Amino acid sequence: MIKNTPSVVLIAVFTILSFSVNGQGKSGKALQLKVEPVEIGNKIVDNLVNRRFGWRYQKVCSFYGALIFADVTSNKEILNEIENGYQPYLSGKRKPRTDHVDFNVFGIWPLEMYRQTGKDEYLKMGQFMADEEYKTPREDGLSYLSRFWIDDMYMVASLQVQAYKSTKDEKYLDRAALQLMAYVDSLQKPNGLFFHRHDAPFYWGRGNGWAAAAMAELFQVLPEEHKYYNDLLIAYKKMMSSLKTYQGKSGMWHQLLDDPDSFVEPSCTGMFLYAIATGVNMGVLPEKDYFPIIEKGWNTLASDFINEKGEVIDVCMWTNAKKRENYYHRRPKITGDYHGQAAVLWAATAITKLNSSH
Repeated sequence: MIKNTPSVVLIAVFTILSFSVNGQGKSGKALQLKVEPVEIGNKIVDNLVNRRFGWRYQKVCSFYGALIFADVTSNKEILNEIENGYQPYLSGKRKPRTDHVDFNVFGIWPLEMYRQTGKDEYLKMGQFMADEEYKTPREDGLSYLSRFWIDDMYMVASLQVQAYKSTKDEKYLDRAALQLMAYVDSLQKPNGLFFHRHDAPFYWGRGNGWAAAAMAELFQVLPEEHKYYNDLLIAYKKMMSSLKTYQGKSGMWHQLLDDPDSFVEPSCTGMFLYAIATGVNMGVLPEKDYFPIIEKGWNTLASDFINEKGEVIDVCMWTNAKKRENYYHRRPKITGDYHGQAAVLWAATAITKLNSSH
């Protein structure tokens, strides 16, 4: 079980004091949270490290979430636990798969550990996964794995962003930016949201969550002078503005974003909160417009969708791209699904970071 280290306790106390005493963001408005994100993050990590580690993308995204949460909260114990879970891959007893975007994204796990520890053995595997994704690039410069499913925006771009953060080689940054620009041009609609796929013309919640998270990841490292910066920023802001419109009355977003009769869905909600809080923290989204969105979403997500075991409840299970709208309405909802665990950890991390900067 992960315990609050002294540094984490100090961060939590600082967060509470800064918002109850000083409590003002740049807009002069306090961020009103019913449940502290550090508390939720620790609870989910406790659940995560007591389950079987594995290479599937939803698990890897959860481990990555635990790592960035550990970084923001200065919790070395979490880092150690996630490193321990990686050891079978380091020893060669287990091997990740390649040749699919859902497989190659495994690389974000060792690359984030490399960024935090500087251990070269982590860099080797992560960089291999990033380069393997472009071993035979398409004529348009995209990864040979590109399918123009909305999920690819995160699976490809986040890995390339992580490789850039670890090596500072700009080829990785250019790959990520080009990938996202191509998907924006192909799948983003005038309302700022994305279709699941060309022949799946639905605004699926988690699919749009992948897109939002991918852009948030990229903008944390993409310089303003990059040739795709302005166009991608327009696409990102358009999407964030649209998400304000489609947020449900409870603060949650829905399985189909434009259908309030579809079920509310915690994984997309967590991803959107991550993307929005990151944008506010970077100064590209105005606090006065997005603080209420964060408050409303987090307060419901953290209060109503996390059980005592640290499991996110009612998470849409894995979802193919389909031509039938009813398919999305009927997807089973699962408790403890890693898509939800990852998304809420991302959100807890970004909101903790936002809190500590004000």
